[in-house]
Formats: sequence, C-alpha cells, structure tokens
Amino acid sequence: MSATPPPSPTYALVCRAYGNPPQIAVEPWARPNTPAAGEVVIDVNCAALNFTDHLMMQGRYQDRPSLPFVPGLDAAGTVHAVGAGVTHLKPGDVVVSSGVVGAYASQLVAPARRVILLPPGLSPQDAVASINSHLTAYHGLVDRAALKAGERVLVLGASGAVGRAAMQLAAHLGAQLYSVERAAEGRLSLRDHTHDRTVTVESAALRQGLKELLGPRGADIVVDPVGDLYTEPAVRALAWRGRLLVIGFAAGAIPSVPMNLLLLKGASLVGVYCGGLLANEEAQFTTQLARVFDLLAEGVLTPNAWEATPARAFADAWQRFSAPRGAKVLLDFGR
Repeated sequence: MSATPPPSPTYALVCRAYGNPPQIAVEPWARPNTPAAGEVVIDVNCAALNFTDHLMMQGRYQDRPSLPFVPGLDAAGTVHAVGAGVTHLKPGDVVVSSGVVGAYASQLVAPARRVILLPPGLSPQDAVASINSHLTAYHGLVDRAALKAGERVLVLGASGAVGRAAMQLAAHLGAQLYSVERAAEGRLSLRDHTHDRTVTVESAALRQGLKELLGPRGADIVVDPVGDLYTEPAVRALAWRGRLLVIGFAAGAIPSVPMNLLLLKGASLVGVYCGGLLANEEAQFTTQLARVFDLLAEGVLTPNAWEATPARAFADAWQRFSAPRGAKVLLDFGR
C-alpha cells in the first residue's frame, strides 16, 4: 500500500487494486466548486472502517465498484456548502453521511437526503463509530419486532457491539431482559437481568439452560447476531407469537431451523438488514439513524469505543482492523 502525502490539502484514499491488503493511494481530490441541487459538500472529520468497507476493498462484497474508486460508506464532518433546494442544513453544521460511497476523502459530496444533523452533545467520532451496531439494534427491536414494554427480550452475544446496544435499548423501552454471553472454558453465562439471576452451562446444553432461565413462558423476542448452534435452541425458547431477529452469523455457520417449531409457536424469523433498509426505504433509514443519534446524545445508548488513525496512515488502520482490539477503527482526516 502506498501512503505518500498528497501535494494538495484536499485528498482522498483511492483504491487502485483489490486485495488483502488493498492497494491504496493517497491522492489529490478536487470537489465541485458548487454542489448540485440537492447535494451537500462536507469537510470530513473522520470516517469509519467497517466490515463492509473491509470486504469491499478486497473485492469480496456483493457490490464491487469499478477500479479505481474512493472507498468508505460512513463519514462525519462539517457542512462546507449546500446546493439549491437544501433547506435543513447550512454551512458549519456538524453532520453524518451514511451509506454514500466515497467517505474516505477530506471532502465528500453527498445527497442531502442521506445527511443527518448531529444533536448537541454528540461528537462526530462517537456518532460515526456507532452507526452499524446501534442502527441494527434499533431497526431490529423497534421497526422489525415492534417491541412493547413488558415483553421478554433475550439477547444472544450480549457482550458484542450489537448485543450491548440491544440490551440498552430494550431496557429503555421497558423490556424484561435476558442475555447469553460466553464464559470461561467454553461455557455460557445466561442471565436474568430483572431478577439478577445467572445460570452457567456448557455450550452444548444451551437448550436446557434457556429452559431453566426463561421457564415455560419463553422469550417474546430473541436478538440473534451469532447464528450457528445458538439459533435453534433460541427458537425453541420463543414464546407464542415470538420473534427471532436474524442479524448475523458471528459464531460461524448459517443455521437451519426446523419449520415445525415456528408453526407450533405461531412464531416468526425476522430478517434485520440495515443495508436492505437503505436500498428499499431510504427515508426510513435516515429517520431511524437520526433517532439513534438522539438516543446517543441523551445517554440512553453508549457509543462504541473507537481509536483514530491519521487517514494518510491507512496501512496502520488496516492492520488495526485486521487484528481487532475491541474498538472501532476511525480514519482521521483532521490531521
């Protein structure tokens, strides 16, 4: 990877060849003097290095941009200029652009409908570091599952970023909370947060452990970002009319579920995919993300931990992402 400082203060990280690592060049980057109607020019403060970006720069994502291209989907910064017809933003506003390819540049041109004004008290770094996990939790629990106060919510992988956000949001919405986390030596810790009770079981005994934890009633909603061998026991633990939110497969395999279990419980498997929300219901994507930022500013949700690397030192950022330390990697365009 090349990381030669550009001769111009306005620059971009340009992907010239897919790979692991990709071939990234730091190059001068010219923005339009005046944004087109409905567009916003943003002076980028920071951008997130997400799993989607990581795949895209390797050529392994479902969308494969033509080379060369400027990667990056999520950026935060300050509005530099607005085009005709843009009335909800003005120069100087602190904003986030999400889902717009080209975020790895010191200036980004984005459709105004994709740009969200940050509420007071929320830093650009905290906002952009929390988009993927926190929006997933919100979209899953509020939009897809229609969580109601008093319902029982079981969160698998509760120590992960999505799991933590789901726990906080469900508690805020008045749910009864239950969780599953890995414990030492391949065991699982199952917790009833309402009654402060913990059950520890071997991984192979998850089904029996959930039965002990939840009793005959079961869980109204299961948040499942892990998949693999965790999913079927969780489906068996669903209550009548229960909903299992299919979020991801962090544990490995994509599971198969016996359909008779859903029939007998009147239950549902519900897909939760923010990329699909963006592609099919753009206005809803923006509205829900704006609500997530409000909840972060209000202290209901805790932002993800993050560590910033100068954008010009992209090779370092790639290494940090590839050997994760539990913190979101941000590219800093302000230094």
